[in-house]
Amino acid sequence: MKKFFITILTIMTVMFSATSNAATTDNICKDAEIWTKIIDQICWSCFTEGFSLMGVGKKPDGASDNNPFCMCNDNIGVPYAGTKLSYFAPMRLIETVKLPWCTPTLGGITLQDDFVGMGTVKAKKGSGFWHSHYFAFPLMEMLEILYIDCHQDGYIDLDLMYLSEVDPTWNNDLLALLLSPEAILFATPLAQPWCASDCALISADSAPESTFGCAGCDGHLYPFTGNIKGQTDNVAQTSLIAQRMISSLHRKGLSKKTMGDANVCEAHVAPFTPRSQYKFSMVYPRAEADAQTDTGSCCHPMGQSTNLWCLPVGGRMRPGFEDAVYMLWQFKECCLTLGSGD
Repeated sequence: MKKFFITILTIMTVMFSATSNAATTDNICKDAEIWTKIIDQICWSCFTEGFSLMGVGKKPDGASDNNPFCMCNDNIGVPYAGTKLSYFAPMRLIETVKLPWCTPTLGGITLQDDFVGMGTVKAKKGSGFWHSHYFAFPLMEMLEILYIDCHQDGYIDLDLMYLSEVDPTWNNDLLALLLSPEAILFATPLAQPWCASDCALISADSAPESTFGCAGCDGHLYPFTGNIKGQTDNVAQTSLIAQRMISSLHRKGLSKKTMGDANVCEAHVAPFTPRSQYKFSMVYPRAEADAQTDTGSCCHPMGQSTNLWCLPVGGRMRPGFEDAVYMLWQFKECCLTLGSGD
């Protein structure tokens, strides 16, 4: 009898161990190895795509006019004249993860043991759920490559700015609706053709400001939560979550508009996302700068079809590597003069 109980106990121990190992394998937090990619797998050409000095150069939709000169007030209110400068700068990292508190950017660590279930959400059938983390990543200042006094936000190093796990609106569509009541309008059938045309425009390398309530080819921008429905492409899901994170931060007043005539002298809060202000470049699981895409660029407008920037180079839709890290390039316009403030 004693041998029987020992045998049963041994079998149960082995079964529990196997189950535990399987769960650990499924929920492993992987390292994005950001610091090993910082030179050769960063889309440096994105900096030149929007570079303009004195009104000469290509600008995205919603940028200021081509007048080469500008007039602003310095920090003590004294007017000064200057010349316009605009460019895309690497400013942020956005990671999208399935496992709460997992951060590939910080080496694949889990920020806390989730004993109380904070940040854990049980996805409904036919849907998925993602968390997102937002990092300051002023790469040019960090590497001391270039410092331009243009809409500086005080960040000079990698810094964790936002965690969706501590945001109660991120996992509740109804709570998110309180912050974005216009979501009701974009959920109607009348808005669907509008957003379908938005996908076509963005895929043609245009990011119109007029369709601010759409997410291009990625899916539905609203609500600003981690819940995904109707989108089966894993890469498009991560891109959509990154878009929602940016839109959520703009709605909360935590991100500013740094382009356009009204923002040349000083950046202002913009409750609606200025989409042409941003470009994405995937750095994990495979860097977009690692191979040439059909568009000839290694950064792309938010919501552009994955058929243009993902599938042609392959390797990004990899089983076991569902999480993603995107570098966010931000378009800045400022009035530049020697001895002036921002």
